[in-house]
Amino acid sequence: MYTDAGIEIDVDGAWKPPNRVGYGLVIRKDGKEVYRESGLVPADDPDLVAHRQIGGEVYAVVQAVRWCVRQGVRTCRIYHDYAGLAHWARGQWKARTPLTQRYVAFLQQAPLQITWVKVPAHSGWRWNELADDLARSAL
Repeated sequence: MYTDAGIEIDVDGAWKPPNRVGYGLVIRKDGKEVYRESGLVPADDPDLVAHRQIGGEVYAVVQAVRWCVRQGVRTCRIYHDYAGLAHWARGQWKARTPLTQRYVAFLQQAPLQITWVKVPAHSGWRWNELADDLARSAL
């Protein structure tokens, strides 16, 4: 089990026409990578697929939260380049679609306190670039 201090996560999503959606995440503890995951979002989830790369971003957050819960982590920082992830989670944007409503409901029931950190996309932020590479390589 990990202590709560120092858990940082970068997430990203990618899309390739017509309907391939990838996700990637990198988890660090005290600055050192401890876990990474990537793949395609479940093809049988039309909401994830319809939202293209945003579906991948959402799925990456969900998978990261699941990892944290399995490891007993109670607090973390999630670094993201798509602002909607944090805005929906904080209630700053209304969750108007089935996907965003499920996302918000999932986060609200998760026993995890998340600090959201927006980073610029494709700006050289090492860990975000790695999450992006993982998401794209899954396509």
